[in-house]
Amino acid sequence: MSAETSDVNTPYLILNVPHSSTIIPMRYRELFLVGYISDELRIMTDWYTDELFNFPGAKIIKAELSRLVIDMERFGNDDEEPMSKVGMGAVYSKTSRGDRLIENVLAQRAEMQSHYSAYHKELETAVDMAIAHAGKAIIIDCHSFSSVPLPHEVDKSYPRPDICIGTDSFHTPGGLAGLFYSFFKKKGFSVIFNSPFSGSIVPIKHYKKDRNVMSIMIEINRSLYMDELSTSKTEGYEKLKVMLYELLGSV
Repeated sequence: MSAETSDVNTPYLILNVPHSSTIIPMRYRELFLVGYISDELRIMTDWYTDELFNFPGAKIIKAELSRLVIDMERFGNDDEEPMSKVGMGAVYSKTSRGDRLIENVLAQRAEMQSHYSAYHKELETAVDMAIAHAGKAIIIDCHSFSSVPLPHEVDKSYPRPDICIGTDSFHTPGGLAGLFYSFFKKKGFSVIFNSPFSGSIVPIKHYKKDRNVMSIMIEINRSLYMDELSTSKTEGYEKLKVMLYELLGSV
């Protein structure tokens, strides 16, 4: 896990980037039971979100390891995590196709607990510091998604929007949701709230307790900025990055 900070001019803005990493240490690769892990990595990574959302005025919390090793966005307890039903809790036991990914989920979860705890502690600390310095914290949950529904996904609606905005009934003010929606609509994108993905991350310490902690998720259709087969950037990448910079600067 790493956090990046530059000349902070919006001390309340926190960017959560949990799924951009492609790093899988060799000793974990050896535990995988499938032979097409590079294909799974291509499908499941939120490619370039760490670059697209690299806004200099914000605190950035970024996972160092691929979500195939440990998914920082999931609840640590499978009983609380809906995606555990398809083998994708904090530690994945299955691939997006439903094939067995690793054998000993409990052992990997125990080994990864320190990484998981440290990530969420850093997010919590960033929120606490934002409140202390600015009286509020705004978390932007930064993601991208496949242009076609994947087998493990619950919402298989198609065609998919350009932008999905995830909200929380307690932590996403209407004004913030409206700002994001209007921005993307004015740029010519199709925008839907909470489909194909919903919600937005909030530290457990503050969840449903403090309205000064605001959170909103941006999910970007990967076809807008990359070739999903080769994972190379397209001409839409730079345009999108400029637009996101503009949006984050207005929050």
